[in-house]
Amino acid sequence: MHPRVPTDEGLTQVEKRRLWIYAGAGFFISPGAWLLQVIVSETVSAQTCDAMTTPLRSPGVTHMHTWLYATSALALAISIVCAALSTYGFALLHARQNSIRAQGDPNELKEQPRREQEEISRKRFIALCSALIGCGFVVGLVFTILAEVFLDSCSQWH
Repeated sequence: MHPRVPTDEGLTQVEKRRLWIYAGAGFFISPGAWLLQVIVSETVSAQTCDAMTTPLRSPGVTHMHTWLYATSALALAISIVCAALSTYGFALLHARQNSIRAQGDPNELKEQPRREQEEISRKRFIALCSALIGCGFVVGLVFTILAEVFLDSCSQWH
C-alpha cells in the first residue's frame, strides 16, 4: 500500500507539520519509551535485592512482575507506533520525491535541483533518520524485554 501523493510538488503547511510530528515520534518518543522502560524496570527490580544481592523476605514492590511486564508492553506498544509513524513519513516523502522525478523532463539537464526537490530531499533524509532510530529502539526494547524474561534476578519470587 503506497501513500497517496498529491500532484503539486510543494508541501503544504499541514503536511510539513505532520511530517515534523512523525519525525519527532521517531527521534524523541521512541527512545523516551525505551529509557522510561529501562528506568522503571531497573528500579522495580532493584527493590527485590539488598545491597549484597541477598533475597529479601518479601518483595519491595507488590506484583513486581506485573509492573515489569506491563511497563515493557506499554513501552513496546508506544515505540512500535512511533516507529510506524516515522516510517510512514519517510514513505510519504519517498513517494513524493519519486513523483517529482517522474514529472521532470529527462532530456533537460539541470545543474541545481529546484527548490521543491531540494526541500523534499532534505526532509526525506530527516524522515529516514527518524525511521531508523524509531525502528532501532523497537529492537532495543525487544532485547530488553528478552533479558527480563530469560534472566533470573536474585529474587526468590522470580
